[in-house]
Amino acid sequence: MNSRFIGFVLLLVCIVSTGVAADTSIINPLDPPAGRFSDEWAEIYLAGMKIGYAHSTVGRKGELIHSSSTMNMQIGRVDQPVKLSIIERAVEAVDGTPVSFETVQDLSVMKTSTKGTVKDGKVTIVTSQYGMEQTQTYDYPAGAMLKTWGMFRESLLRGFEPGTEYELALYEPAFSVNGTVKTITTIGDWEEFEHKGQKRRGIKATVTMQSPAGELTMVSWVGKNGIPIKAKMPAAGLGDLEILATDQATAMADFMPPELFMTTVVKVNKSIDAERANRIRYRVVAKNGDVDLSTLPSSGMQSVGKVADGAAEVVVTRQIHKPQSKAKPPKSDVSEYLDGNLMINIDDPQLIALSKRAGGGLTEPFALADRLRRFVTEYVQTKSLNVGFGTASEVCRTKEGDCTEHGVLLAALGRLNGLPSRVAVGLAYLRQFGGQRDVFGYHMWTQFWIDGRWVDFDAALRESECSPTRIAFATSSLKNSGLADLSLPLISAIGGINIEIHEVEKRP
Repeated sequence: MNSRFIGFVLLLVCIVSTGVAADTSIINPLDPPAGRFSDEWAEIYLAGMKIGYAHSTVGRKGELIHSSSTMNMQIGRVDQPVKLSIIERAVEAVDGTPVSFETVQDLSVMKTSTKGTVKDGKVTIVTSQYGMEQTQTYDYPAGAMLKTWGMFRESLLRGFEPGTEYELALYEPAFSVNGTVKTITTIGDWEEFEHKGQKRRGIKATVTMQSPAGELTMVSWVGKNGIPIKAKMPAAGLGDLEILATDQATAMADFMPPELFMTTVVKVNKSIDAERANRIRYRVVAKNGDVDLSTLPSSGMQSVGKVADGAAEVVVTRQIHKPQSKAKPPKSDVSEYLDGNLMINIDDPQLIALSKRAGGGLTEPFALADRLRRFVTEYVQTKSLNVGFGTASEVCRTKEGDCTEHGVLLAALGRLNGLPSRVAVGLAYLRQFGGQRDVFGYHMWTQFWIDGRWVDFDAALRESECSPTRIAFATSSLKNSGLADLSLPLISAIGGINIEIHEVEKRP
């Protein structure tokens, strides 16, 4: 149930650790030196525990700047540590204009590659997995720069004088493949901070990244020549993510993976009989102003009341399926929920063949959806937390994953059988998990558009008429979705909310 956290950690690490680190006193941002001019190592910490290391290099070849970053991490997931590695490369012109970029992720059993090429005002993104490629082309946002040389070059031009503030448009596919992230940089004064138990001094620089998915703020401290010493970013209930500059030997030293999942469950005030629950009235309370409850979605089974005083009333009602003699055409455009995307490759021959087998020729929407749900529940044979966030094509082949893999595969099989689909992320009730009782854990499931409404189906928890023991925080068709599009609304609430169960109406 926790693969989104892994993805969120990856996103933060990528953002924090791939910035160029070098002695700015020897770099002319308008004409950087030939050859490699930056070779930096760093330790990666989460919640005070070391989870890995990063190594980045930057150099000039002719009129092009080549950047490379490698990250290796290990994160605990209850009793199954997940090993993760990411390699990022970028090529930019000396003036910061993007030329190409590439990200290769190896998340235990899943390896994916995303390559981008920027030319003539267009960005072409090619995603490869299991020997299959998907290609999509978008308009490249004018003036946007990558988070590597382009962003660092601009920081050199602006300088580190206290009080300096400026905005940049950052292109980061992890947030959006066809948009930008606005970054606001503010240079503060010299201040003292703790670095591995020792007192250090540095110039404080704050970078706030804003996108439709949410907002992230990173604080870093740099030396007099702009050399990064430490960067820190809150990861909600996961604690602080920290990047500490160091030497190679220290960066690669052994580390113990922290256990994340049990710090990200929400304890509730009573037990729930999930099988008999028909309607539940919750009160979701924000502990602080960092949690925005106004984005809680309403859907077929969930209605959200007015948000006031940092609290929202959420009523979730079990949906009773009423089979139709004839499928009703949708009243609105649902093409977005039938199309393919990077997570759901509807042109994958193996996925197409699986969808025919799963559907069994049924056409009545409720019966078809129930059959597909049951099929996915049994098809994913290895119920494992080892997969970060697998595509439908991956799950089709490996038959492995947790709630995210169940949800994506079910959505894909629905689309290939004519059922518009989307995924929902939120919290689901667990009577017992990891030694704790009566908690809500973070979860993903599937919704199908049937009879003019979104109807919930949960392959991971084996539910067709889903229990109301869940609260959705976001929904997505997965069209143009970067990792953060689903992560941020959910992750921002980790450790920042309380859930009160006010009323449970039981069915006979």
